[in-house]
Amino acid sequence: MFLNRTYIHVHALAKQLISSILMVALLCFNTPFSWANLQIPAWYDLNAVNLAPDWHYRVPINVPAGATINSTIKVDVDFSAQLAALGVSGTLDVNSPRVVRSTGAISTIQEFTDTVFAGVTDAANNNRGEVRFILQDAGAVTYYLYFDITANGAKPANPQLPINGNFEKGAAGTPTPLGWNAPVKTVASHDAQMRPTEIVSVVTNPPPVAGLNPRNTDGSPFTGSFSYLLGDRTGAAVGAGTITFTKNITIPAATPGNISVRWRPEGWDSTGFDTLSIQIVGATTVNVVGPPANLAAYAITPNSPNFGNAQATATAPGYRQYNGYDCGTNGVHTAVPPMTVVCGTDNWFTKTMSLAAFAGQAVTLRITYSGDAADRTWFSIDDFEWSVVTATLGTPQAFGVNVTLPTAASSFVAGQTISIIAQVDAQPTAAGTPVTADIFDNAGNLVVSALILYNDGTHGDAAANNNIWTNTAAYVVPAGFVSGNNWFVRVYARDASISTIGATAGLIHIPTLPNTPFSQANFYNVDDQFFIVNTPLLSNLKTVATLSDPINNVTNPKNIPDATVQYTIRITNSGTGTVDNNTLVITDPIPANTTFFSGGVSGGAPYIFTNGVPSSNLSCPFIALANLTDCVDFSNNGGTTWAYVPNGAYDVAVTHVRFKLTGAMSANTGAGAGAGGPFFELKFNVQVK
Repeated sequence: MFLNRTYIHVHALAKQLISSILMVALLCFNTPFSWANLQIPAWYDLNAVNLAPDWHYRVPINVPAGATINSTIKVDVDFSAQLAALGVSGTLDVNSPRVVRSTGAISTIQEFTDTVFAGVTDAANNNRGEVRFILQDAGAVTYYLYFDITANGAKPANPQLPINGNFEKGAAGTPTPLGWNAPVKTVASHDAQMRPTEIVSVVTNPPPVAGLNPRNTDGSPFTGSFSYLLGDRTGAAVGAGTITFTKNITIPAATPGNISVRWRPEGWDSTGFDTLSIQIVGATTVNVVGPPANLAAYAITPNSPNFGNAQATATAPGYRQYNGYDCGTNGVHTAVPPMTVVCGTDNWFTKTMSLAAFAGQAVTLRITYSGDAADRTWFSIDDFEWSVVTATLGTPQAFGVNVTLPTAASSFVAGQTISIIAQVDAQPTAAGTPVTADIFDNAGNLVVSALILYNDGTHGDAAANNNIWTNTAAYVVPAGFVSGNNWFVRVYARDASISTIGATAGLIHIPTLPNTPFSQANFYNVDDQFFIVNTPLLSNLKTVATLSDPINNVTNPKNIPDATVQYTIRITNSGTGTVDNNTLVITDPIPANTTFFSGGVSGGAPYIFTNGVPSSNLSCPFIALANLTDCVDFSNNGGTTWAYVPNGAYDVAVTHVRFKLTGAMSANTGAGAGAGGPFFELKFNVQVK
């Protein structure tokens, strides 16, 4: 038995695996899939992606059921904790917090206070603070708090109108804080302005009956960095007059809640002359602070530094003592029950009142200072709040990236170029090459890494500086890889953060998920897109059969000298890719101890060509032995040249035979009787020497 190696040649563009024995490949394919990794709801952007500023992180704000429109929503945010949950670190950009509705529209009235956390004054620039906004959608509803770190580019100050009940939006000396109406003063020298934490020396006139003059007074706000000053603290001379300061708000209709206000009285006058009035003006007018009906009412809601209409004595409260409240100059409280503050000290007071009477109304908060021309008095106002509902935070998120090319339906063969296009939610801010891609084969093995995507109008990028990153010549599929639809491209869109979990810098981790691999399943700004690589998988099965011998003829013939032997070459494509058109060539050497038969075997051709089931879709036409353009060629010099014309019978000069198939060999679809793939057979005869 003589069985030589048969050589199969295909064009370089046809990816192949070849064996001289039967190859059985079981390829189990699932439906291709991918995950779109752009965030839902759509990522907020002030202008356009890649046009600064862009935001890179957000956390859901869960507004509870029952919260109604126009409620004040409050939530404390520790941004260090949010970043830690994302596996990154950075310095909060204090200008960056933005409250965005689930519709994608920015909340109309909102604020972030860097210096207040958990209801008390907090250090500035320590990555935490308080967020408030006016609810525009009835709960339960989810809003989103967008924020960023300084490394990702500076953000402008929030242009939205703040609530500013805490007077933190503005600067020292500002008479009309954002969100408030301009104060109306009858005396120009009276104080109506925002003030920071300060100790101020104040002189009163006439001189006090007890205590220091001048006196160092406390200007610290109730919380945060600023409060609002009303009265006669700094004028050259004490002057009689009034100041009216207002703010317009709308009370929720279904759950109006309460209003709370904080104020601090300071000075030497009393309820008979210098007072503070805080009112809600709607369909009716209701006093929140002042005027007190009696000493007991004053002790609960002091609207002046002292109670009474007369000068203070040792045992009776009155004017001309500093913050005597309900005390005489002896420092003994006279109210029943007595006030709990220490007489002669600076103290904040709080009043909370139901807003049920104003449900659904647009009302005015009206603050009025009234003073005479003697004994200085002033008031600090801070932390107005109304209809407050406390929200909770969800799991923090980061900007996403989505591969739009290739798609799950994209199919490639060896030699084809894979183009990669990705869309981002926000500008990737990592230095150098912020958007790169890796490609993995059907078994999940890394094929190529760090392919650069561009957003500068080059490398196939359609337009520079937008949200699309491109490389249309990213990678050429080489020959030799196994086909399948589990190939995938992984795109990384990195920001300027520092990883705290050992990931590549700029990759934002999805909380609670594994830290590795750095895949879409575990990171927000990574996207995996599966695609198909179709490659031929060609197998060659060569068999031999003895047709006859000179002794037994065709009855149980033996492989003896002068026997006629038939070779059969079966080529099967079990791969999912087709072979390129007119590229499949089979070369077979004739064994040295045999003679090739060049006479007619089938229709004058010295061979038999048969398509299998399923068909290979190839043909092997014969014209003549001397024709160099048909399917078969012959060599008499070991395959060096192919112009030899055989004698039409047994020709000892033929050393090699070559078959050049016409057409593109079909891919394996898994259908039909030959589920192993389409195939064809070539048969020719030789004589044993």
